[in-house]
Amino acid sequence: MSASYKVLSTITTYNPEIDLLEKNIDAVVGQVDKLLVYENNSINRQDIVDLCARKGVEIILNDKNYGVAGPLHDGTEYAHHNGYDYIFTLDQDSVISDGMVDKLAQILMKGEKIAMVCGTRVNPDFIEPLPPEDWFAPVDAVITSGALADVKAIMDVGNYMPELFIDAVDNEMCYRLKKNGYQIFSSGVTYLHCIGEPIKCKILFKTFRTLNYSPFRLYYTWRNSHLIFRVYKEFRAIKELKKYIRYMEIKIILVEKDKIKKLRAIRRGKKDSKKLYKELKEKYSFL
Repeated sequence: MSASYKVLSTITTYNPEIDLLEKNIDAVVGQVDKLLVYENNSINRQDIVDLCARKGVEIILNDKNYGVAGPLHDGTEYAHHNGYDYIFTLDQDSVISDGMVDKLAQILMKGEKIAMVCGTRVNPDFIEPLPPEDWFAPVDAVITSGALADVKAIMDVGNYMPELFIDAVDNEMCYRLKKNGYQIFSSGVTYLHCIGEPIKCKILFKTFRTLNYSPFRLYYTWRNSHLIFRVYKEFRAIKELKKYIRYMEIKIILVEKDKIKKLRAIRRGKKDSKKLYKELKEKYSFL
């Protein structure tokens, strides 16, 4: 923590693995001024409440599952109204490295129009080459888990949209920030971040991984991604995002189970994105 800026951190929980959540809390609580846990009506809610009580962490008990978008919106609103300069957002299955928040803050303070900076996630299921820790560069989008954001910048562009629920919530905010003249940075500061229930596969001579998302998750991935395609056509990263979800669909067909349910969820997501776009465009002036 630094006397020159105040940082609020948020963790969103939904049926978390308690041991991993405890590591998550232990890693971040000493690096920020305040930690809020947004609890989305988990089946193991009492375990989460007990853990937060032991750690002296404030917990917000939501009456239902609001995904990640609701807590991102509410956490940023809280930070704005309570004098925090930055908000550091985490999923329940991330564990940050020592000094990570301060390292990201040093990058964030390098320019007035830098709105968000994220570390490099290390997934224990896959070994990937890592950049040097002191590396940082502008990008089109980062994920919100492990990202430090300027509260004023997020509020300036209208805050997160709770209606997105999960998936592509981070992409949408990053594109919106960039559309309003802000910069997004990625950095070489590493942290642990698990994603999905990945499967490693080999077909012929090619080895690849698939995230093995549930039909529920895939619905929002396709719905929100197609919303983004409509709103942010000008970004080069949109082409890469389109390729990415097409590739996901191919891998679902080739190697994943419950193919029919997953493909039906994808079709519903594509269809419902049109309705969502119309509803959000009427509600939000920035779309």
